[in-house]
Amino acid sequence: MGSKYGDIRWKWLEERGFNVLSDKHQYAYMQSLWTPADIVQGVFCESPAGTGKTVLAVLAGAYAVENEEYERIIYIRNPVSVGKDIGFLPGEKESKTGPYMAPFIKALDYVRPGTYEKWANPTVEGIQPKAFAITPTFERGVTYDNAYVIIDEAQSMSLEELQTIYTRPTNTCKVVTTGSLLQIDDAKLRRYSGFTPMEVYMKHFEGQRTTQHKLVTNYRGWFSNHADNVKATIKELEANDKRS
Repeated sequence: MGSKYGDIRWKWLEERGFNVLSDKHQYAYMQSLWTPADIVQGVFCESPAGTGKTVLAVLAGAYAVENEEYERIIYIRNPVSVGKDIGFLPGEKESKTGPYMAPFIKALDYVRPGTYEKWANPTVEGIQPKAFAITPTFERGVTYDNAYVIIDEAQSMSLEELQTIYTRPTNTCKVVTTGSLLQIDDAKLRRYSGFTPMEVYMKHFEGQRTTQHKLVTNYRGWFSNHADNVKATIKELEANDKRS
C-alpha cells in the first residue's frame, strides 16, 4: 500500500474527502498515479463522468509536487468550443479559460483553498510556478522536465494534438491521460479503423511502462449516471423505427 509513504498518502486523501480504499478501481488508479515514473511513466484512464478520474489525477500530482518528486504540475485541456487559441494561464486570458480549466483549479483547492493561485503566481522573484494550465496549441517547441503532466478531456483531441503533447515530456515526467469516450465534443474527430486518437495511443503504449484504468462508480449520483447512458435509449428508439 505504497512502500515509500506507508499509509500517509491514503490518510492525506481521506482527509480531503476521498476514501479510495473503499473503491478497488480508484485504489488501483491511485497506485499507478503514485508509482515512480521510471516504473510507470504513463497512466491512461478512460472512464465516465463523475468517477473521479480528473480530481484524483490532480491530487496525486499535487501530493507528488508537495513532496518534491516533481517540480510542477501541468494541466492540459483543449477547450473545443472556444474555437481559438488561449494559451497559458493565468494572465489576461484567464477570464476566457476559467470555465475550461475550472476542474484543475477546483481539484487543487482540495489540497488547500487557494493552492492554484499560490502555485501559479509565486510571489518570490525567481521562483518558477508550480502549477500550469495550457492548451495544446502552445505545445510546439516546449520541453517538459521533472513535471507531473495531466492531459484532460483527451477523448476530444486529435491525433496531431496528442502527438504534439506526448513528444514534449522527458523521462523524468509522469504523464496522465484522462477522458470519457461517452463525451466526445468534436463531431468531426477523425477515427482510425474506428478508434479515436485517444484509443489509438492507448493501444500504441500497450506493453510499455504504462497502465490503463477504468473507473466505474459515478459519485455524482444516479441522475448524472443515467444521463451519461443516453445511447442505450437511442438504440431502443432506432430499433423501434426499424420495426415500424
